[in-house]
Amino acid sequence: MSEYQLEIKQIVDYPRCRIYRQFIQNLMADQSICTSGGSGLFYYTVLCNYANFRASYLRIDGIGYTVYPGEWICTMKELTAWFRTRFQCRAVSIRDELQKRHLISYLFLDRGRVVKYKVRDWKKHNTMLDYNCPCQKDTRFFFMPTVIATELVSTGRCSEMDIERDDCCGPAGVQRPEAGRA
Repeated sequence: MSEYQLEIKQIVDYPRCRIYRQFIQNLMADQSICTSGGSGLFYYTVLCNYANFRASYLRIDGIGYTVYPGEWICTMKELTAWFRTRFQCRAVSIRDELQKRHLISYLFLDRGRVVKYKVRDWKKHNTMLDYNCPCQKDTRFFFMPTVIATELVSTGRCSEMDIERDDCCGPAGVQRPEAGRA
């Protein structure tokens, strides 16, 4: 009985929500869910979804890049598709807003065609390994602090996508079982 109580205490007191990458991929693919809103929770979650756990190497247009934990490199076209925006300028404004809130930092590479972004405090909330290894983005999960999710939801009007993302976590970061299987 004491083991069971300890497990409940760990779940309730844990300040992070486990988010499965496949769940976010399913949300991104579902075109029936509206993304227009001002909170930015969905967009931040998408960027976390692609962030590395380990250092790895990526080639874009014949140029090799080293991608460190908490970072990812993508083209503006990919970023626009991930955010489900029609125009790149909207994706840029979303990215700028997340940087203004000190959630990410980014820089342009390859004459502005490639974006390298870093999720701030990634190391604090997600395990980082010191050796190089391919990062399996489709089968793993990442942690998001519930404080960040709550803060983003409270900043603006939520979209349907934000609500779906926020709905996968209950109070105090308890993940609902159906969220991981979506």
